[in-house]
Amino acid sequence: MSEAKRKRPFIFGRVFFPGKSDPVPSVVRLQPLGDHVGNVKRLVKHWKDFPQIEGSCDRVVKAAELHDMAKPQRFSITTEPDPKKEPNGKFKKYSYSFRGHPYIVESPNLWAQTLARGHHDFSVQKISEDTYKLKKESPEYANFLSQDPLAYAYELYILEMCDQIEAELACRVIGDDEQAESRTFMDYTISTTQDEQTYLLDPWPFQDQEIKLSFKYWSKYLSEEEQKQLKTLRDRNEDNKLGNTLDRIVKTWWEAQTTNPQTENRHIILKPVSQKYLEPQNHQAIYQKLAGFKPNPMQEKMYDAIISTNDPVILLKGPTGTGKTESVLFPALVKGYRLILPLPAKSLLEDQKERIEKYLLDFSNPDIFPENKDREISMVVDTGSQMYRWVYKNGKDITATLNINLRRHLYKGDVILTTIDKFLYRYFSFGDKQKSFIFPFRINQPKTLICFDESHSYDEISFTNFQSLVQALYEAGRSLVLMTATMPNDLIKRFDFLKENVIDFIDDDENREELEKFQQQTLNRPYLNQRSFEWHNTIQCYQTNSEGQRDSTEFQNQVTKMILAQWELRGEATRILAVVETVKDAAAIYQQLKSTLNCDTSSENRWLFFYHGRIADKLRPELYKQIKHRDEKENSYILVTTSAIEVGCDLNAEVLISQICPPENLIQRAGRCNRRGNISDAKVILVGDRIPKVGEKDCSLTEAGWQKYQETLKSLQSSKKFDARTIGECLSHPYHVDDYRVIELFSMLQDYVYNADLTCQPAHEKGLVITRSWTPSATLIFDDGNHGDWQKNLANLPQVTVPIDRLSIKEVDKIPINKYANVDAYERYYDQEKTHYSFRPLRGGYAYSKDILIRIGKVNDGARHEPELSSYDYKKELGFIDLPGVFKRWKSIGFEERLRYEPKDGKGATLIYTKALSTETISGGL
Repeated sequence: MSEAKRKRPFIFGRVFFPGKSDPVPSVVRLQPLGDHVGNVKRLVKHWKDFPQIEGSCDRVVKAAELHDMAKPQRFSITTEPDPKKEPNGKFKKYSYSFRGHPYIVESPNLWAQTLARGHHDFSVQKISEDTYKLKKESPEYANFLSQDPLAYAYELYILEMCDQIEAELACRVIGDDEQAESRTFMDYTISTTQDEQTYLLDPWPFQDQEIKLSFKYWSKYLSEEEQKQLKTLRDRNEDNKLGNTLDRIVKTWWEAQTTNPQTENRHIILKPVSQKYLEPQNHQAIYQKLAGFKPNPMQEKMYDAIISTNDPVILLKGPTGTGKTESVLFPALVKGYRLILPLPAKSLLEDQKERIEKYLLDFSNPDIFPENKDREISMVVDTGSQMYRWVYKNGKDITATLNINLRRHLYKGDVILTTIDKFLYRYFSFGDKQKSFIFPFRINQPKTLICFDESHSYDEISFTNFQSLVQALYEAGRSLVLMTATMPNDLIKRFDFLKENVIDFIDDDENREELEKFQQQTLNRPYLNQRSFEWHNTIQCYQTNSEGQRDSTEFQNQVTKMILAQWELRGEATRILAVVETVKDAAAIYQQLKSTLNCDTSSENRWLFFYHGRIADKLRPELYKQIKHRDEKENSYILVTTSAIEVGCDLNAEVLISQICPPENLIQRAGRCNRRGNISDAKVILVGDRIPKVGEKDCSLTEAGWQKYQETLKSLQSSKKFDARTIGECLSHPYHVDDYRVIELFSMLQDYVYNADLTCQPAHEKGLVITRSWTPSATLIFDDGNHGDWQKNLANLPQVTVPIDRLSIKEVDKIPINKYANVDAYERYYDQEKTHYSFRPLRGGYAYSKDILIRIGKVNDGARHEPELSSYDYKKELGFIDLPGVFKRWKSIGFEERLRYEPKDGKGATLIYTKALSTETISGGL
């Protein structure tokens, strides 16, 4: 019996479909596997920085040799959409697959084999499991990983980067430009030159300043008959069969060859974007180029401190409105750092994005910085609800011209704006399913600078996490800057490891006086820190009725009268900032003003604004931009807001009317009044008789502290002058006691992600990242029915994030007072069959592992789930004023809180989460 004829192996490294996407292509090009592997090995050998452990380069070279050895057995041509996922999907483009090929790799070199098998999976789960196995399999490997716990991840990164660089070059050289679009996972940007033989790479990770590569390929030209087969499928609307048909055509052609077809060969040279990198320049030159002004003494000291060392670690104490952001941004850009700015609140991002974007546009402009010609400079904004990447080149925003998924940013940016909450998620590798470890990897690269701005504003759990995070980054040798205006000294003492690196322009009299002199003389701020002061302490913040409910109607009326009085007194030509503590009070005051002043708030020239944290996420940036525009033009406005505006927002109001609040908040709010020191009659008006929760852990004031604070305010009232330094003497935080559970959880996640301790993996799988509170959050959306399928168009719907306990049902005489019709709870989950995320009705279980969404549907034509309930009154201008009651609060059991969701139709669900430590628990442990 004769042997079956052995099939010719498909020795392809990559497949290309030149030109525009066409269901009936004229040619398919195939890169020989050996050519692809040889190029990747060559790039690895030229790589400059490897982990400082024995044999690192050799292991990655061996892995490059192995990484695609199983491709011939796994080759197939497919189409997008994939017919298995979308049987009736229309043709988008051809693709190809070597599905599963890494897992077939075998080698006696276990480390190299593991790298080769893992080269398409940069997830925290895969890297932690692989690192753990290597430590267990070999004492030598365990020793390597004790020297550098991220050594395996770093070597895998080098292999993947060289593979990605080669892949993008091959696409460009061989003519498949659609495949060649840059991937956000790749840290490097490739650009072309007029010389078709030369390609530019930025940044440059190699030892030599030039690398020569060759790209070979075979061409399969489709015959008329073969093209006819594909065209017939198109005519029959059978796009789902195109991939299999083209796959068969190419394989049949290849197997018919007795020898390898004739190859075509292209030689290219890879070079850095610029041989001349930005030389360190003095602070005067950089500030003039980027901002057009002289740096102040604080900015000069910060610039020199960051430029003069490779691993800066600095605690900056600077007053509000002195340019702390620029003091870090400018030297970071000059030195080529990836600057990560975790901020305490999402509201700050809108201001900082607009502020920093102007500088990045100038930094990318070759007329100002010739070294940056053709270099891409990018910024990422990452809040969870908003994930986006902007790209600037040659002085222009080129984001709209890029054919890439800009929401999948993976921290690929020169500047990354985020919140402390989201940064913790990224630090612990939560995010992109297959590439999640890229977040901790990029955070821990040597050329990363992490600056915690407004670090005085963290409290309780967020401060505990903040402290643990700063210490972990410091111990890992990361570059750090902490910036604060009002952090109490008793909290600053917790960062004693920074005590040798303090730049102080608040408590250091010589520095402070030098800064004030500069501001008054050089910046023409003749009225710097000058504000008159009034405290109306006879006005009650609220009254309590017989049923124990608070009524703040009179307080709302009094604040409205004060705003109107100042508006009239100043001839309706002033800038008034009114800040109260609750969204409901702010909304009532705003609506009274709108009615009394009869103003059109839909006009482009509007001057009455309402801003708070529950305005829809997509609307807030544009709203803030309008406010900021009027402020910069010194046009009149009235802004009614909550604490959402107090930290970090660069406004220069003439009058501040604020509800009484703790001293740290008052200093921040006052920093938005006469911020530029150019208002001769600036005024701070404080309203209210009390601060809730004085003496409790949720308030920074003890009873004694509250008495001292009142006495201080009365003395300022007598002098009729506001003095932030005098208020600052009231700052304290006596109740900050670290929740041991938060510390332990941080430690477990740290050990899993950074030390591959698999015993801590369950905590990570449950999604347990406690950022500000033990209470998890839900996304609240309003669906007016005008956007079609809400699940597909979720990004276009108004939405905000709120703690789930704020969605508890409230009752008076056992009658719910905050339930509305057409309110349903869902959870987002990953559909394994469809390989994408979907929504389903909320199920019970631990809330931390769930992405909870509450949909409020508009009631149409009287149709509603529960006809006895009223519909939710959502107005875009006001946002989500009332929060709907969704959950019944069940009795807690031990340390577990329980919320019960009971839909009218369908199965109920019980959510469980961990109870916060009570004041009694804390005091009992002291």
